[in-house]
Amino acid sequence: MDLSGFIRLLEAYRDTRYLFAADGIEHEVRIDRRNPQAEAWLAGRGAAGAGFISADNPRSQLAPAADNEAARQRLAEAVRRRGVDAVPHTGAGTDGEWPSEHGLLVLGLPVAELTALAEEFGQNAIVWFAPGQPARLVPTRLLFEALGAVAGTD
Repeated sequence: MDLSGFIRLLEAYRDTRYLFAADGIEHEVRIDRRNPQAEAWLAGRGAAGAGFISADNPRSQLAPAADNEAARQRLAEAVRRRGVDAVPHTGAGTDGEWPSEHGLLVLGLPVAELTALAEEFGQNAIVWFAPGQPARLVPTRLLFEALGAVAGTD
């Protein structure tokens, strides 16, 4: 990945709408923004924070639909084994250039454990949000590796 590709990837994360439905309401979370209604729902569940994670398109490389579906099933099972709550989510870019990705909004896992899980599924980052704070992109080691490749430190 060249530097302009890396910058486009970061912009794509920032421009994505992270959508989930809970209690009959669709919530939208965006990086560097707050959503008090989604935060209230999260607080009502007793969660200090939650992370959006997907297994689709590892390392931001488009994968066949069947591969993405199989990876989603493995991710759901991995989350179930950890005994935490999760609700389905969709990550949809605002520009329509990248297909929507499906994943889980996971409650009850620390950020470090969630990013480690994301790495297992070849993901560059998760999006974390918590009551009283704007949502933020949390990179995994894989994103830093891509940055190292861009910087020539590979």
